[in-house]
Amino acid sequence: MMKGILPAGCRIVGYALLVVSVFAPLLLYMMGQVDDTNLVAVKLGMKLVIWLSLFMVFFARQKVEDEATAALRTDAMGKALVAWGVLYAATLVMGIVEGDMQAGGSAALHYMVLCVLVFEFLVKKRRAEEAFRKRR
Repeated sequence: MMKGILPAGCRIVGYALLVVSVFAPLLLYMMGQVDDTNLVAVKLGMKLVIWLSLFMVFFARQKVEDEATAALRTDAMGKALVAWGVLYAATLVMGIVEGDMQAGGSAALHYMVLCVLVFEFLVKKRRAEEAFRKRR
């Protein structure tokens, strides 16, 4: 079982960093801070921030952190791995068709995004099922 290893507040910080990582490159470009000499550094820096923020969201404890939540986190990683495998294979096939030598370059980032999405879905589904059972 995979339990949350970070404090619950890391979820909020992680989502805030995700928002910042989307708008920071645009703001830096508009202020003239991004040019041909540092474009790769900005891109890699934003990928690092996105990776860390997704890591924080995925491994932050839930308000109700029990064995079922740990099982959901493990299940999310397994389902995301399957979804990532399909996505990665499709990306490689598209790269072959289009002759793109750089296909599949952000595979780890895609996997972590899928982990977070599947985990959030499973947690919300569990809460909805528990609320439905209480109403009966």
